Amino acid sequence: MDNQELNKHLVDIVQKYGSKWNVIEDRIYEQFTQEEAELREKYTGDEYHYVTRTDWHEEFSGLISPIFIEYCTDKKRVYGGTSRQSFGFPVKFNGIEHAIETNVELKNRNRAEVYIKTETNFDDEYLFVLLRKADKWKIDNYKNRRYGNEKWNTCIL
Repeated sequence: MDNQELNKHLVDIVQKYGSKWNVIEDRIYEQFTQEEAELREKYTGDEYHYVTRTDWHEEFSGLISPIFIEYCTDKKRVYGGTSRQSFGFPVKFNGIEHAIETNVELKNRNRAEVYIKTETNFDDEYLFVLLRKADKWKIDNYKNRRYGNEKWNTCIL
């Protein structure tokens, strides 16, 4: 694979991962908000706060586990990983499917950085670090920044 093909492949990995994540997170958030609306309609008093709800974090974790395993390195993660305690709107990788700019920098033969700039209300930018192990590239970590800030924020995968 030449450099141009490799760069396309690495951007594709990141975009597929982010896109699949976003679809799942969007669906879970939609189901969560629908359940909350139904509960508010049914329970108008204090009992609303005590009604048993679906464990949407468990649902979300179960759905993202396969894509996490497929696209991310298997290092021990104290936070994040396949056990999620949050989801929301906008989705985690907002706009990643429709990048307006991408760039790949090969740090060495087993490490690459993939930069993605999006056109969202937040002007989201992402910087993913991918590692190659056993001839397969996987996402190891990422950073993001918004509104054209100079400083990258380290994020939890």
